[in-house]
Amino acid sequence: MIDEIIERIVQFFSTGLVEKIIKAFLVLCDRFVNFILSLCEGNNYKKKDETVDVLYTSGNFLVINKKHDLLINSNDTKKKTVQTIMRKQFPEYVQDNLTHDFYFAHRLDFATSGILCIPLNKNACKEVCQVFEEQRARKYYLALLRGHTDFDEEVIDIAIGEDVRFKDTSKKMCTILEEERCQNPRRSITKVLVLDRGYYNGKPVTKVLLRPITGRRHQLRLHCAQIGHVIVGDYTYSLKIDTSPPRMFLHAFRLVLPNTIENLDIQTDDPFTEKALKYKWKVVEQDILL
Repeated sequence: MIDEIIERIVQFFSTGLVEKIIKAFLVLCDRFVNFILSLCEGNNYKKKDETVDVLYTSGNFLVINKKHDLLINSNDTKKKTVQTIMRKQFPEYVQDNLTHDFYFAHRLDFATSGILCIPLNKNACKEVCQVFEEQRARKYYLALLRGHTDFDEEVIDIAIGEDVRFKDTSKKMCTILEEERCQNPRRSITKVLVLDRGYYNGKPVTKVLLRPITGRRHQLRLHCAQIGHVIVGDYTYSLKIDTSPPRMFLHAFRLVLPNTIENLDIQTDDPFTEKALKYKWKVVEQDILL
């Protein structure tokens, strides 16, 4: 009897079934560990996503690197905005006398990422607002444009006004070239410097540095579209809507604010490098394109 039991045990181990059970157990352990790690990463991502990236801070100014596809503020308190994030992250900076909690002295579009300067007191806000009103602020943006430009430097001087079709929403502006629907056009000037030419997802793209001399709503987006090189991911002003880009590739790269309280000259990292875009953006030699 005992010999028979021993023989069966030997046969059981020799069939490889135990090895299969062990392998299955190890697979389950591996999946469990990965699940726990994913939860940890998810929590870390959530925490990171619920904070603003601070570039500079002092007693007068807080300068952040705004994420793309993020409103600065909203009357809908349920929406995630710079305001709601900062209210949790910096409760000590909340101004109780302001409707939107902070001194937002200038704006960035919902889809635009980059430098946003937030004065921390009334005097600093007054100073910065005056700098913008007198057009003494120097703003520089990075952008990827559709197509390869036939110029290396350009000055775009095209007036921008309200598009009467969207007057109540302000979702879209227009240029004086669309005279029949452009209301109250004002002179608008943008300087363009080509940095690189290459391809994004296999399509020709030009990387540029943009400097708006004036500060009209949607100025950079409109000017680029009017010269035939719409910003990649700009669904509003694209003739053909392309939803494949994950974002609009427009980024407030550098901001210079000369003022009597504290001169500021802040710059971010370049978010449109080949590495940052996971090599979907490829730079090519310029002489190949000419």
